Amino acid sequence: MEDTWTNRDLPVLKAVVEIYDATGRTMIRPGDIAAKAGFDQETTERAIRALYREPYLEEGTSSWGGQYVAVGPPTGEALRVAGQWPTPENLLERLIAALDAAGDDENLAEPERSKLKQIALGLRGFAYHVAIGALGGAGGHMLSG
Repeated sequence: MEDTWTNRDLPVLKAVVEIYDATGRTMIRPGDIAAKAGFDQETTERAIRALYREPYLEEGTSSWGGQYVAVGPPTGEALRVAGQWPTPENLLERLIAALDAAGDDENLAEPERSKLKQIALGLRGFAYHVAIGALGGAGGHMLSG
């Protein structure tokens, strides 16, 4: 079975979020979404239907034939999934990446570089759940804007 989330739905969701962020439009035409995502109209329609099941999109407008005339704005969860709003998990990943990069900095003395790498390793392992809890809870909800 094909992974439609990664190959179709997420790119369409990201396109909706990008268009919404760039324009502020609360009704987005599926043709604009298709062009942004690089998909044909039929593929985009299937993705939109899937995204409304979650729901990642607020109420839109559809025709009698079931095709969408306009798609509503993305929900808060859509913004988190698309990477526009932080989640504890992606904040932690950014922190780990920064620690790793600092640990590679040859301008630092070896003991400091080694400590930074150890902290990053710990955050990937045993301290992961503690850090997620501190950043906003394992439930994935953190900031609202």
